[in-house]
Amino acid sequence: MGFGRIGRNIYRLGYNNSDFDFVGISDLGRPDTLCYLLQNDSLHGKFNHKVQCAGSTMDVEGKSIEIYPGYSPSEIPWDKIDIDVVIDSTGVIWDDNELKHYNANTKLTVITSNTNHDFDRIVIPGINDGSISKDDSIISPSSSTTQALALMLDVLDSGFGIQNSMMTTVHAYTADQPLADDTKFRTRRSRSAVENIIPNHSESPKIIEKILPKFKGKIAG
Repeated sequence: MGFGRIGRNIYRLGYNNSDFDFVGISDLGRPDTLCYLLQNDSLHGKFNHKVQCAGSTMDVEGKSIEIYPGYSPSEIPWDKIDIDVVIDSTGVIWDDNELKHYNANTKLTVITSNTNHDFDRIVIPGINDGSISKDDSIISPSSSTTQALALMLDVLDSGFGIQNSMMTTVHAYTADQPLADDTKFRTRRSRSAVENIIPNHSESPKIIEKILPKFKGKIAG
């Protein structure tokens, strides 16, 4: 689900990995544009394998994969896909009615966004990545902010002890922010990303308190 920055990077990383067998992509973008962006990446450069598009099918040197136009989990034609694991990199916070389609149709779902849902497990590499259970059906790696903050707090607490802490994060602007002022759901997000420092809210302290209860009441930011 989702073939944006994260989705395309996952495909690049997994293409030559025998542990991965990609069987479907879901994205609202035009298939030919998605294929073009996989082949040509402004940050990582050209993909070293030829990407071709025929209708809704993407072909990478003989490995074909269908691109489905569904927006949400409920719109995916699950009966057409033999799938074990879904990686949801849409960035959308789904409600329980949508999440139930993952539980019903996959063995494991990895949701890459930071949400308030009580997933089976929130996993942070270096903190609790060894605790994943075969009984987990929906897991999340939280967010880049949460991962970095949790590691720093854990190291500092082990070495010195933490009584109280305050965090702030500075993030490069992302694809959902306009280059020029434009109307958005949140007024702060409607301002030009290249001309403003835009405040944002982070759920990272609350999520870390769930994963590492020893920090409950000790993190602000």
